[in-house]
This record gives sequence, C-alpha cells and structure tokens, in this order.
Amino acid sequence: MSERLPCQTPGCSATILPTTALKTGGICMPCHQKKLALEKETYILQNRKDVDRYAGIIDPVEILKIMHTPRKYNLLENDLPYHRSAQELYHQLTEAERKRLESYAITLMDRGDFDQAETILLSLVCFTDSWIEQGLHAFIHKGKYDPGILYKKAGPAIRDELIHRVGRDSANRNHLLLALAWVGDEVVIQLFAKWRQNPPQWASKLGVPPENYAHEAGWELDQDGLKRLLFHPESYHFKVSGEVLGRTETIQSAVVALQTDDQVCHWCGGKLVVLYDCNLQDPLVYFMKLPGQQLRIADCMRCNCYGTMYMKVELDGSYSWSEYNIVPDFLSETDPAEELTSYAIRLSERLRGTYEGSYWTLEATSSQIGGHPAWIQEAAYPSCPCCLETMMFIGQVDMEQAADSEGIYYSFLCGACLISAVNYQQT
Repeated sequence: MSERLPCQTPGCSATILPTTALKTGGICMPCHQKKLALEKETYILQNRKDVDRYAGIIDPVEILKIMHTPRKYNLLENDLPYHRSAQELYHQLTEAERKRLESYAITLMDRGDFDQAETILLSLVCFTDSWIEQGLHAFIHKGKYDPGILYKKAGPAIRDELIHRVGRDSANRNHLLLALAWVGDEVVIQLFAKWRQNPPQWASKLGVPPENYAHEAGWELDQDGLKRLLFHPESYHFKVSGEVLGRTETIQSAVVALQTDDQVCHWCGGKLVVLYDCNLQDPLVYFMKLPGQQLRIADCMRCNCYGTMYMKVELDGSYSWSEYNIVPDFLSETDPAEELTSYAIRLSERLRGTYEGSYWTLEATSSQIGGHPAWIQEAAYPSCPCCLETMMFIGQVDMEQAADSEGIYYSFLCGACLISAVNYQQT
C-alpha cells in the first residue's frame, strides 16, 4: 500500500495518495476544488463585462420585445436592466404600438413560441386593458384557451366559437369553460343560467357545475340568473418602503397593511395580524360603500395556511374571533412569541387597472385593495358562514413583496353579516 502524503495547503491536515499528489500538485482534492473555484471566480471578476441590450433603442415596442426575449445566462456578461419596468412601458403605449406588439405575438405563435407570445398578450390585457381580437383568433386557431383572462373582451365571433367547441372538445372543456367565463357577456350569462337549470350531459364529468367556472373570472349568477361581481373594479396597489416600524409606530395611509395586534389566535396562541386597517372615511376607499369609520381585517398568519379564518367585524375598527372558525385537522407547531416584522406599507393614491395585479406571474405588484384577485391556484371565494352568500373580495397581500416571504393572503367581507374571511395560497 502506498504511503500517504500530507496535503501541502497550509492548515490542512488531510493526507493524500502519491497519485493524487501528481494530479493536484500536492494538495488534497477538496483543497484542489477550492483552488479551481477561486481561480474561476477570479477569472469571471476580471473578465465580466456589462452588456446593455437597450443601448440606442428608443422605440418602446422594440424595448419590450427585448425584455420578453429569453436570454441564455453567460457568466462573463452582466446584463444591465432597462431603467423602466415593462409595466411602465405598457402604460404609455399608443394604440398603434399595442397593435404592433399584438402582431408580434401572433408571429411568435406561428414560430411555436407560445410562452413569449402569451406573456405579451397577458401584459396587453392586464396592463392596458387592450382588445386583442386578432391575437385571440390566432390563439384559438392554435387550439389554445388558457389562460382564460385573455378572452376577457372577446367579441361575438370568438365567443360563439368557444360555445361551439365546449360541447365537443372534452379534452379542453375546462379551459373552454374558463374562457367563456372570462367573456362573461349577456349571452354567456344566459348560457350559464340555462346550464344551472338544465345541466348538459357532459356536466356530470366536471368537478363543479358549469356555472361555477364564473368564479375564476370574478363573478357568479345570483338567484335571478343575473351577473354579480365578486370584486371591486377600483384598485390601488401597496408600496413597501422597506422601513421597519417599531411596536408603537403608525403610518398615515387610507389603508395600512400587515400590522401586528394584541389579540391572539384561539388555536396557536400567537398574536394576530391586521392584514388591512381601512379608514372608511378616506375617499380612496369610498368604492367599498361601507358606512362606518374603520374596517380592520385580521388573521393568524401561522394557522391560516391550513384553512379559512373568519372574524366578526364592526365598522368602528373593532373585531373579534368568530364562532364559525373550525380548528383544522392539522396545525404545525409554532412559537406564539414569534411576531411578524412590521414594515411601512402604504396604499398608493394612483388608481390602477382592475386587472393589473390579477396575474401573479407578471411583474406587477399583487398587493392591492380592490381589483381582481391573483389566484395562485384556483379561485377560492369563501361563502359567508352565516348567510351562505359568496363573500366579496377586498384585497390581497403578496408576502414576497411585503415581507420577503411567499404566498398570497386573500381578504373577503360579507357586508350584510359583517364577517371577514382570509384565505391563503402558495405555489
């Protein structure tokens, strides 16, 4: 057996075989690998260059094309970001520029690049509320129906084609029903009402009744077969400053988000968090049409991951634990003393589009009051445990934006029974 040799790296006590020493210059393999990694890191630092893909380009359409084009990662290139976000650029597009992007998306579909085309069409729909009729014709021609939000403003020709296909295309029926729900015009409303009274034969193979697909588009049929919106079209997003607040500090805003409270969870004993503290006298939240002074929607952010949590609320800002809360079958062990870090989170005073925060994979901030929810999974509007009516969506907090965590908390209210509810979803 060959005599082992000491590693030549200062401070290393390892021994190596002579054959290894010949390969590595007398050092052990871990030290050799560290040396190679350091040499690679040094080479990258010395040779890495900034790359500005937007240099000299002023056309916003061309800039957005570059933004949406996937780029292979290169260790020796530092890809400089554009100084404005895609969302900001979409806001300022002219009608002609929107049409150019729509045409570009159609070209991408013809090439088979549906991911990039989908992102562009989603951005046009969510950020600019554009009517993408030509893009939809190309989309449906390729047999694509998801995401359904793209069909939000589809005209009669596309709507009728979706209706024609829903009874014949069992493989895509779920997506076709979602697309129809997003069309949501009078013809679709009447069709869903008809299906509620007389379910089609294929309805027995669905997980839910056909009319329930309307929830994904933020509406439902009322008792009279009319359309009832489940969200407020007015929407304001939250701005996070990164400033950590002390226990007694407050901030001035129409709505303050994510503030710890002294009330405790009846399940884990931890302190509750006020997801939203709404000043109902502020004009920014008049759209809620609530007559009181203050609305506070609270939640246990530890236990809520395991089921919907309800609170009895008053419009003077007070709230209490609801008798309708049912302990989940499973609750993880938590430290009741652990508190959420309170950041300075203020409501923007700029009214934004109803659907700007409704698709969580886009770059727009999802934390908002009003607007359409950004479901990570499927739509989950809770029913009021008192009157059984579907509860109204109030707002959502994206934890990645607000507290460097994950998942979205969704808040709801039954204005008649004054009961709030909070759901949670994550990837």
